[in-house]
Amino acid sequence: MIFNVSQLLRQEVGASRRYELEPEENLSRGRVELIRTPGGVLVRCDATVGVDASCSRCLAPFGYEEEIEFEEIFAQQVDPVSGRKLETDPDSFLIDTNHTIDITEAVRQYSEMAAEMQPLCRPDCPGICPVCGTDMSIAPCQCDRTPIDPRWQALVALKRKTNG
Repeated sequence: MIFNVSQLLRQEVGASRRYELEPEENLSRGRVELIRTPGGVLVRCDATVGVDASCSRCLAPFGYEEEIEFEEIFAQQVDPVSGRKLETDPDSFLIDTNHTIDITEAVRQYSEMAAEMQPLCRPDCPGICPVCGTDMSIAPCQCDRTPIDPRWQALVALKRKTNG
């Protein structure tokens, strides 16, 4: 996801280019618009990305697609006409010294932010039994999971200890 912006940097503020993103690793489709600004290039991107995750209930790995959208300014490091080095913010996205923009890192960061905090492999995932650790989406467990009155917990524990 690298774009050469050397010609765009030589144009007036407001000049733009549009590109369709080619499918590649973790990217299904998308569009990018590059707009010349006084200090660099504004990148507008909307894309569909693949997210690899582990189910928060059963821990099974799975993947899903997520829509991302962002606008970021990529700052110039070098003036394209004079070749003079420009002062830049070290925390901002930068146009490299060859006048190319690589949006891979921005796409990765926005994909991380769009990812679900507690992803589920499916909405009705039963998860893992907290007692025996059986994946209940594969097989039901045989644990007795009836709620116990907390006042009787010590007695139940004593009974298990003497029977077990």
